[in-house]
Amino acid sequence: MIGWIALAITVLVFVPIALRIDDWGRDWTKNMASLEADAKRDGLRPVELDCDVPEAQSRLRRWVQSQPNWDIVAEDPPGESPLRLKLTRTTRLMRFVDDVEVTIGPRTDAPGVIIYATSKSRIGKGDLGQNPRNLIELTDGLRGE
Repeated sequence: MIGWIALAITVLVFVPIALRIDDWGRDWTKNMASLEADAKRDGLRPVELDCDVPEAQSRLRRWVQSQPNWDIVAEDPPGESPLRLKLTRTTRLMRFVDDVEVTIGPRTDAPGVIIYATSKSRIGKGDLGQNPRNLIELTDGLRGE
């Protein structure tokens, strides 16, 4: 009887985790992710906005302040280009902190800005897909989706 209860608890804990893993080859061995122009998922590509760097910074700050698990921990002074902001995102259940670095710079091919970001776990060898999810959450928020 106790064995079945232990098995049920184990299944209840690990099945939701397993269902959130997108890339079984990557998520067990890497603890960082970056926005890249050739990414397969749109949410993992750099964000292009039709505004200037200060407006993009303001938009990012407003979005972070509206999110319960995100915080700004450092940012370059106004006028820097490219502008860098250091953010943290805390996971809900285990309260793990991931460091997210965002770079906002002017586009070279058109008016506007391009935003790059990396997300890195502070602990562990693999992130179980959390860092790509952080970046997707960030890019969706900046794109207003």
